[in-house]
Amino acid sequence: MTVLRGPGANAADQSGDPLCHRVQSCANNTAGVALALSGGFSRGFAHLGVLEILEQERIPVAAIAGTSIGSLLGAAYADGIPIHELCRLGRRVRIRDFIRFRKSRPGIANNDRIGQFIRERFHSTRVEELSIPTAIVTTDLDTCAPHIFTRGPLDVAIRATCAFPGLFQPVEHEGRRLADGCIVTPVPTLVAARMNASCVLGVAVGLSGSSASSSSNVVQVFSRYPQTPHNKKMTPSWTRQADVILEPEVQQIDWDDFSRVEEAHAAGAEAMRLALPYVRELLARRSPQRGAGGTLGEVENRLVS
Repeated sequence: MTVLRGPGANAADQSGDPLCHRVQSCANNTAGVALALSGGFSRGFAHLGVLEILEQERIPVAAIAGTSIGSLLGAAYADGIPIHELCRLGRRVRIRDFIRFRKSRPGIANNDRIGQFIRERFHSTRVEELSIPTAIVTTDLDTCAPHIFTRGPLDVAIRATCAFPGLFQPVEHEGRRLADGCIVTPVPTLVAARMNASCVLGVAVGLSGSSASSSSNVVQVFSRYPQTPHNKKMTPSWTRQADVILEPEVQQIDWDDFSRVEEAHAAGAEAMRLALPYVRELLARRSPQRGAGGTLGEVENRLVS
C-alpha cells in the first residue's frame, strides 16, 4: 500500500509554487515521460497515484494525453492543482453532481456542470495555456474518428471527452458532435507517442475484462518493434505505442464509487513504484535520441485512425 501525503508533506510540497515547479521540471530536463491516461470514472483516480510517484521521484512529465476522467485529472495536474486537493474533491463527488436531465431529452443528461467545475477550479481557460503540453482526446460521432484538442476552450474539451454515450448528450463544437474519447481511443498511447517524449507510459484503469491479480501483470513492458500477427490478436492495438503499461488493481472498485478514491490513488501509486526501474532505464537509454517524435502542434495532423 502507498503512504498518502499528510499535512506535513503537503506543506513542504507547497513551500514553492507547484505550478512553477512543474513548468521548470519540463523545461530543465531533456528526457521525460508522456502519459496516456485512460477513462474509468472513479477508478481514474489511480492516475493521481501515478502522477504523485513521478513527482516524488522527480521524473519529469513531458506531455499528457488523456481521455474521459484521464483528461480531466491530467489537465488539472497540468494546471497546477495539487494532487491532495484533487483527491479531496474526488471524495466529495457524486455522479448526480454532474448530471442535469432535460425535459426535452428524457433519460439523457447534460454534463454542463463539468464545464462549470472547470471554469471555477482551473486557472487556465484554454488547453494551450496548461503548463504541461496536453492533448484531450474525444470522439467525433459523425466520423467515428478521434478529435484531439491541443488548443481551444478547456471546458468544452473536457466536457466532450467526458460525454459518455447513453449517459450524457454529445457536446457540439464547431459543427462537430463530440463524445467520450474512450469510444475510439481507450488509452491514447498513439497521441502520447507523437508528443516528443522519451518514454510513453500508458495507464489503463477502466478496461473491461482486464484483471491485475499479481505484480507480474500490473506492469507490462512493451517494445516498439513490430509484433507477430499472433501477438497482435492477443493485445489491444493501443499497447503497441506504449513503452510501459500500468494496470493498477482497481477492478474491484465500482465505476461510480467515489468513496474509494484513496484506494484507487494507492493502487496507482503502487503500480508506478513497480514500474520505476523500467522507466528510469528507458529514460537513460533514450535521452540522446529525444526529438524523434513530433511537436504538439503536429499531433492532430499526424494521427491516423
